[in-house]
Amino acid sequence: MKKLNFIRLCLLAVGLVFLFTACNNEEPAPTATAVTEAVETATTNPTPTNTATAEPTVAPTAVPTIPPTFTPEPTVAPTTAFAEAACEFDVPNGRDVTCGWLTVPEDRQNPDNGQTIRLHVAIFASDSNNPAPDPIIYLEGGPGGDALEAVPLIFEMRFAPYLKNHTLIMFDQRGTGYSEPSLACPEYTELSYALLEQDISPEEAGQQSMETLLACRDRLADEGVNLAAYNSAASAADLNDLRTALGYDEWNVWGVSYGTRLAQTLMRDYPEGIRSVILDSAYPLEVNLLTDTPQNVARALAVFFAGCAADPACAAAYPDLETVFLETVAQLNEEKITLPITNLFTGDSYDAYFRGDNLVGVLFQSLYATEIIPELPKLIADVNAGEYGTLSLLLSSFLSNSDFVSAGMQFSVQCHEENSFATAEQITAALAAQPELEPVFRDSPNLGPNALVICEQWGAGTAVPLENEPVTSDIPTLILAGEYDPITPPAWGQQIQANLGNAYYYEFPGTGHGVSLSGTCGVSVVESFLADPTTEPDATCVAAMSGPAFVTPGAETEAVVMTPYTDETFGFSSVAPEGWTEAGPGIYARGSTGLDQTVLIQQAAPGMTADFLVDLLTTQLGLTETPTGDEMLEAGGHTWTLYETETQGLPVLLATAEESGTTLLVLLITNPDEKEALYEMVMLPALEAFQLAP
Repeated sequence: MKKLNFIRLCLLAVGLVFLFTACNNEEPAPTATAVTEAVETATTNPTPTNTATAEPTVAPTAVPTIPPTFTPEPTVAPTTAFAEAACEFDVPNGRDVTCGWLTVPEDRQNPDNGQTIRLHVAIFASDSNNPAPDPIIYLEGGPGGDALEAVPLIFEMRFAPYLKNHTLIMFDQRGTGYSEPSLACPEYTELSYALLEQDISPEEAGQQSMETLLACRDRLADEGVNLAAYNSAASAADLNDLRTALGYDEWNVWGVSYGTRLAQTLMRDYPEGIRSVILDSAYPLEVNLLTDTPQNVARALAVFFAGCAADPACAAAYPDLETVFLETVAQLNEEKITLPITNLFTGDSYDAYFRGDNLVGVLFQSLYATEIIPELPKLIADVNAGEYGTLSLLLSSFLSNSDFVSAGMQFSVQCHEENSFATAEQITAALAAQPELEPVFRDSPNLGPNALVICEQWGAGTAVPLENEPVTSDIPTLILAGEYDPITPPAWGQQIQANLGNAYYYEFPGTGHGVSLSGTCGVSVVESFLADPTTEPDATCVAAMSGPAFVTPGAETEAVVMTPYTDETFGFSSVAPEGWTEAGPGIYARGSTGLDQTVLIQQAAPGMTADFLVDLLTTQLGLTETPTGDEMLEAGGHTWTLYETETQGLPVLLATAEESGTTLLVLLITNPDEKEALYEMVMLPALEAFQLAP
């Protein structure tokens, strides 16, 4: 995990909402210009929406017993071994985690050549004193997504619920994350930031992207990486070796996004030892992202605009939303703007050029995140009105995604088993069928014709036809789909179900990508399925779901109840908002929607002066000048100095006091229209209650 200081961690906890809504959305993403160049994704819920998908689709297949498509001889190569070792990431507080390294052959076609690689593995102990004997193995999306690097930030929110009855195994697939070698392309990430402030055409940006990715390819090859050895079939063999090395007779395989493609490959090649499979946001082997994505995005956009139009409050607040959106795109294409973008890991700021086609890409990417979908009509209206604060935040988050993706692994997989089954003519025809999306994908290095140019030189090899054929199996399987998912549409889940002999399919209304990692209903359905995969799970919660609770202007701030708490880490007691999420010691984020940046931070800093702490905050918040404390307040037996500033258009209310060589700090980041209300309901009670531990 990148070492983040306290304030940077705070900002990430509330500022990378999109990035961590699923942490599995690392599908190849379009790159219209440098602003969205680095986006690889990559994952909360009421105004009802009357749509065709408001009722869940529940359809256990009645297909007769189907033999597995293909079963190779199960072998564990002599070079395979698992050794316990320290975790490479910061273990979440209170969690019992066993980490280690699985050593496997790099080249599964030639395992005796002496070349091995290491995969980093983490085994999270169940919360139960008597857990089920069959663990869950989680398969990250991408391809190329890092599973373990973001664990310190998202585990409790996204993965901890699955520890109720099971041990959970997470690992970085070959070529990703902490696994060795890493096929990450940091030069590509660096280019993405470098391009932000360059006023060049999308064609020029696309050309530079191709050149940089191929430079990464050359570097990896020079380092001795066999780029043809990193694909789904090889990863499936790694999984089979991992289960054997860990000594499990059987396990439950849970894949999200690309992880579902890997799961299907495992079902096909190594069915033994698989008790059940969960395919969330399913990706069939026989489809093709290059040719299918434009129509999939068009479908999701249509669902989104229809959803707002069918919602009385949304329709009244944002009439003719689709027309306004298209007009805004045209205006920004006619006259581009610059936006402040922040690197959330370094704090560096950029003035990025932004065009209308970029806005199309932003909407596409945002539909992944169930928590963000309710905010999107307001986002469109804000941009149309020249208000860009939320847009800047989203773009900053999107760009940060590249730090959690191995682009080299992504291209090795896609070039080998996906792009080799598409032609430039097919891609061009698919784009021509969606003219409003064509500029978004045309110059993308991974979802446009340029992808084939890169693959010609990548050296990933060409997959056998089997990698483009449906998987058949009788293994009990749960398939989950989101109504608004822009990259893996519900139809793909139904397509997979038709070839499985024992599968259950559910479509979740108002939901984007990564159903099982967003909201309680997905968790409930998965837990019910795992209890007995041979019977239909309890999915009654799906029937109770409706469309997104679209945010409309003028809503009053909900009353906040402050409850006492003690922070053992920093040695103080105070009060915190009831129902807000504890994002870290002394950090409470409201998170009413995916874009809600409201957060209360309380700290005690021994040995630091107030001036030093304010200077530190100035740097970490990216402020152009240090705020001055112009007002004093007596509260809780302390004399507080009050400051007010803003970051990325959000008001920042700060108070400091000093006691016995320790500086006390209370900081509230809020929305402009709620500043006064939350100052009264949250900030003042915190100042009154703050006390150092004796």
